[in-house]
Amino acid sequence: MTGALEGKAVVVTGAGQGLGAAYATLAAAEGAAVVVNDVDVELASAMAGRIGSAGGRALAVAGTVATWEGAGAIVGACVEAFGRIDGLVNNAGIFRLAHPAEQDPDDFRRVLEVNLLGTAYCGLHAIRAMLAQGGGAIVNVTSGAHAGSAAMGAYGASKGGVASLTYCWAADLAGTGVRVNAVSPNAHTRMADAFEAYLGTAAQGQNLHKPPEQNAPAVIYLLSDASAALHGQIVRIDGDELSMIAHPTVLGEGARDASWSVGGVAAAFEAGAVGPLMPVGLHRSRHEADLGG
Repeated sequence: MTGALEGKAVVVTGAGQGLGAAYATLAAAEGAAVVVNDVDVELASAMAGRIGSAGGRALAVAGTVATWEGAGAIVGACVEAFGRIDGLVNNAGIFRLAHPAEQDPDDFRRVLEVNLLGTAYCGLHAIRAMLAQGGGAIVNVTSGAHAGSAAMGAYGASKGGVASLTYCWAADLAGTGVRVNAVSPNAHTRMADAFEAYLGTAAQGQNLHKPPEQNAPAVIYLLSDASAALHGQIVRIDGDELSMIAHPTVLGEGARDASWSVGGVAAAFEAGAVGPLMPVGLHRSRHEADLGG
């Protein structure tokens, strides 16, 4: 799909290195003018320079996504430089690991500020600009950690919030020409290195042989007009596998009682009328398992 983003202007947050750099690089190669955002001005400038040297168009915009004003400046720079904003990749994020008994409250708050509020602030500014111009595409970045992963309370909560934000915005924006989807990427990045360092001898080689670039085509697809039918979806990339993450759903038919009591609730669970109980973590659906998927 050479030229999938031809003529479009796209913002990629946290694009100085890692996954964000891979998204920005491919977006430019597919014809987009790209705002390369990062809190590190040197990383942002170097990345924009590499895109320019390869024949693409890029503007480095340093700054944080974690404030309303910072997010507005990033989105505004795209509109000022390129006349519009057709795409936003909410990639900027930070990562902290801790057991709940040892969780630093300031670390917890900071993860939510960058990962969740940063996504929300950039998205809100972009949505307003996109509605005014008649369309656009937002790609949020969530994680399988939101389904449950040890030592990832802050990170998982932030990414669960991003998933919920994606569903809610999709409901709000249906039929407007502004689409909102999300990706759940996997790659060996600084985050994987931090996870391995935290686990020590228990580390299994987090996402080895999964380069950031392997995730970029799905993101570019979601930014492009080719994905016009996708709205409110979460696409998962895990090495050579492309799949979807299901929306939250109510399991089974449930049990009914006009006047629930504690004993009645206990009896319903004991009888298997409620459930089945779900394992913690990201798992394949029972349907896929039945099919050998």
